[in-house]
Order: sequence, then C-alpha cells, then structure tokens
Amino acid sequence: MARADRRSRVDDFYRRVAETLIERMQEGKATWTQAWEPGANSLPYNVKTGKPYRGGNTVWLAEKAAKRGYGDARWGTFKQVKDLGGHVRRGEKGCPILFWQFESKRLAREKDGRPVLDDEGQPVYETRVLPSPRVYPYTVFNAEQCNGLPARTVRRSAETWDRHEDAERVFRNVGAVVQHSGDDRAYYDLARDRIVLPYRDQFPNAPSYYQTALHELGHWTGHPDRLNRETLVRGTEAGFWSTLYAREELRAEISSMMTGDRLNLGHDPSRHAGYVRSWVRALRDDPREIYRAARDAQMMSDYLLDRDRGRQQERESRIRSAAHDQPGPGSRVTDRVVGKTGEGRIPALPRSRAVPFPVSAPSRDRMREAGPER
Repeated sequence: MARADRRSRVDDFYRRVAETLIERMQEGKATWTQAWEPGANSLPYNVKTGKPYRGGNTVWLAEKAAKRGYGDARWGTFKQVKDLGGHVRRGEKGCPILFWQFESKRLAREKDGRPVLDDEGQPVYETRVLPSPRVYPYTVFNAEQCNGLPARTVRRSAETWDRHEDAERVFRNVGAVVQHSGDDRAYYDLARDRIVLPYRDQFPNAPSYYQTALHELGHWTGHPDRLNRETLVRGTEAGFWSTLYAREELRAEISSMMTGDRLNLGHDPSRHAGYVRSWVRALRDDPREIYRAARDAQMMSDYLLDRDRGRQQERESRIRSAAHDQPGPGSRVTDRVVGKTGEGRIPALPRSRAVPFPVSAPSRDRMREAGPER
C-alpha cells in the first residue's frame, strides 16, 4: 500500500472514530461515561494471546462492542480465529483498528549475500528500530461473530470489600498522599501534590470509593516529578472548566476505566460526566484527540501498576534476603527459645508508607442528603 494511500485511510479512520464517539457521548453512552459493576464487564482483549488491546484501540473496540450488544470481550483477526479452530460466520462485518509498527525485522546476510545461520542452522533476523512508527489499519472480529472458539472465562465478582485488596495495595505502593475530608469533594491538589477524598462512608458503596480514587490517582500521575502531563499542568493554570483541563479529565476518566478493569473494580463515571460537552468539542476540533487521550490514559494506568509491581518486587526481595540471612538449623540463635523479650527474634522488615484511609466519617443520613460534587 502506498504511503499516501495508507495515510488517507488512517485519517479517514480517525474521522469515523471521532464521529461515532461524538454521537455516543451525546447519547450518554460512551464507554467511559457508563457505569458497570465489578465482574460484570471487561475491556477488549485478544482472543489468541489473551493480551488486552491498548490505547485508542481499547476505547474503540469497547464502543463497538457496546453498540452492537456484544457481551464477549474477545476480538481477533480472521487468521487468529482460524488458528484457534474457529471461523468467522459468513456475512459478519469486522471492526477496523490501528496497528503501530515501531521496528522491522529482516533476514541477516553475510557480505556475499548468503543468509546468516545460527548454531542450529536456523536463519538469523536483524531488528531495526524505525525512525518513526508506521501505522496500518486492519480488521478484527468479536468472538460472538465466530463459531468454534473455546469458551471464555468469566471473571467472578467477590464479596464487596474482599475484592478490593488489590486496590488497597496499589494505593499503598504508589506513594500518593491521600487526605480525607467530610465536605463531599474529590480532587487532586497539584500545588500541594495530594489527593483529597471524602471519607469512605460518604460513598454509596466500596466500588464507588475506589473508582473515584482511581480517577484522582490518574491526575496524580501528571505531576511534573512524574509524567509531567501538559493537560494537567497547563490545564490547571487555565482553570478547571477550560478546554485544556477538560482534555485532562478525559484522560483521567479513561485511565480510571482501564485501571479499574485491570483490578476488577468496575466503573462509575457519575462524578465526572459534566465534561461531556467539552469532550465533544475537543473531538470535533481534532479527530485524533481520542487516540491521544487513550494513549496518555494507557501510560497513566501502566505507570500506576508498574509502580505497584515494582514496590511489591522490592518487598519480596527484602523478604527473601532476610530469609537467606537467617541462621540455619543447629545455630545457637535458631535453636534458642525466644522469650517474651524477643531475644533472638529477627527484626521486622520496614513497611512501605501506607496511604491513610480513615474510617470515621459523618453520618450516612447526612451523606445521603448531600449530592456528589466534583
């Protein structure tokens, strides 16, 4: 495909995506403006690899699934479906998405042109990073458009508070400063670099608390010492109801949707739906904005979970080191009975600083009377 023709197809794709999403937002049905319960939904992932789609493809496929009424989050190419022993039903219409190629592979050759072979006689390939990524549109099908695929695994929804151990761990590990207040406001304070949330008991349920917290945690990633996101820094300077800050809200809401899905928390956009008009205007001004927003949202979600994962690995490494340093069987310290004074006891490992989650709160009756406020 000629480069100019490919660019034209990609530009046309962005326009069609923007038009569809504008229509969905005006109807109040865009994915990130819809609520779902934990375990009741899942963002799109590849039917063959099991890996989630990323960035703008996540948002686009989720929108197509919602509009067509698909309950299965799995998508794949015609070939991937065939490789799994299934087939796309005749007459089914696929969904276009974009594929970004950041590197290319080519057969390594000797100076005389012969292919380079490894010790086992297999050809060796060279990987070359492209000076600029290439983008290609291609087509995928939902699992509900196919026959013969393996049954999908449905995520189980646990009891209300049991399911949120992962969310508690993420907040503890990322190191964000969280302050609780009883004035029914949730926001990220850039100047003081802290998240302010109502008390837990002021939320109608546990998922709503964590979903709101994830939204504000998305803003937190944009601090100059972290991802240094222009939409947060300059948007805050421009004002909370500026177009630039509305773009930051779009990123935070999509990020909270992505992270909430990965933690099986569900999604509740009720506190942030006031920006829909600004989002529509942003997409009309620039059809590529949704893909830029989704790309940034993916970076925000990855940043949080990578930071959580790194802290977990650090803690596990300390535990392994402590276990390795313990005296072995037969040593005096190990064989000695430890008394009440703690003699011979191995010192406790230092814990990561925990984010406070106070449990005291205003009465539920007063909370119910107060409407949610951004």
